[in-house]
Amino acid sequence: MIADSLPSSQSPLFRHLAEFAGHISFGNFPEAVLTEAKYCLLDTIGCMIAGASLAESVDFARAEAAMSEKVEARIVGRQLRLSAMAAARVNGYSGDVLELNDLIGGHASIGAVAAVLALAEVERLDGMSLLRALIAGIEVTARINMAYRESHGGRDNKAFTDVGVSSEGIPSTIGVGALTSVALGLKDTQIANALAIAGTLAGWCPVEVLFGPSSTIKPIMFGGWPASVGMLAGRYASHGLTGPRDLLESPVGLYATLAKGFDADILKGSLGWQLEKPRRKWHACCGFTHAGIDGAIKLRRAHGGSIFDNARIEIFVVPPVAELMGSAKAPTTETEARFSGKYCVALGARGADRIVPDHSSSLGVYMTDPAIRDLVERIEYRPMESLPHFSHSRVRVSGPEGERASVLVTGYKGSQSNPLTHAEVEEKFRDLTAGKLKDPEGYIAKILTMEKATDLDWLYDDVISAI
Repeated sequence: MIADSLPSSQSPLFRHLAEFAGHISFGNFPEAVLTEAKYCLLDTIGCMIAGASLAESVDFARAEAAMSEKVEARIVGRQLRLSAMAAARVNGYSGDVLELNDLIGGHASIGAVAAVLALAEVERLDGMSLLRALIAGIEVTARINMAYRESHGGRDNKAFTDVGVSSEGIPSTIGVGALTSVALGLKDTQIANALAIAGTLAGWCPVEVLFGPSSTIKPIMFGGWPASVGMLAGRYASHGLTGPRDLLESPVGLYATLAKGFDADILKGSLGWQLEKPRRKWHACCGFTHAGIDGAIKLRRAHGGSIFDNARIEIFVVPPVAELMGSAKAPTTETEARFSGKYCVALGARGADRIVPDHSSSLGVYMTDPAIRDLVERIEYRPMESLPHFSHSRVRVSGPEGERASVLVTGYKGSQSNPLTHAEVEEKFRDLTAGKLKDPEGYIAKILTMEKATDLDWLYDDVISAI
């Protein structure tokens, strides 16, 4: 059990995170943190509403409905009530399926928002309580993930081929454990145990599901499953169950499994709030593809589309991304389209200024275009050790005569160094929810003043649910 008597300097990392989460309150965090939390909520709900009507989302909701024994929580964009944990899984699935949910701290919002919506229903949270729990969930998730992702400029990461794990779902599960604990009003020791239990029960998030042959289970990995398991961990801790106190830093713990080292200062918040470093998607596809897409778009705008004719297109990225993207075949399913760097780059080169959901749902149409199909075959991914992050890329176009042009992308649109403006996040929300809200501007305004809300039924009532 995690003890109360350890000196702060020697206490486990979960103790630091538990004390942080348990003491979050209005007035003790920057205004920017509150603002970004609201935009996380807005952006993620937009993804949920848009994704709810997809065939795979409908199938997933039906499967959950067939197993749910309770009808206590509603689903965004559906005429359906399920148990709280089933509702979180369905909302998380719908919010992830289009590959448009944010990348703050490694997809931190999708699990947190899915969980807090369900908890708001069953615990009858007001707006201020929802935001407090949401901030705890997103920030804990992000700090755990970034503590090794950004340690020594990312050089502490182990290669995917060494671990086979895309870690995002594990920190997200732990973060939801914190979120649930805050929503339930648990004390520090209980919160620390909720985090430890959540990390123990978390799914391992196999890389094969992301970059191997297509399957429809993927959209639950980073959101729906972490949401429900993290909620379960919080409930377990509230009843006195305990977890492994040193799960993060142990020689056989999470960081030893995934990384060569980690930066405790990032985890403890000494280097600032992760919510003040927003990373939100502009393109509807895997974040690893965005830098290459933006590079192709820049070259097309500067030189015209003909620059890609009879040419070899090289996408230089950090080595782990090059290994994953370079080995992929031409996509044949919607899921494969969202993770295919070659396909998405070809779309940008041939005229798309933004990858949108239609580019995956209408894959068959786009791949019948000889220009797209031919370009996919001529795109190559190359490793470049000098690039600092997957948000950077160099795109080079070469013809028989030699190099035609190249461009360096030092932060794709939506990355930390080139973030979406709040106006662009609102534009994205409007696009995703077009025709599905009774009063779109009113809905946006309510989310952006969420702390004043005493009743949250409008989160569901104001959505036109046709499913």
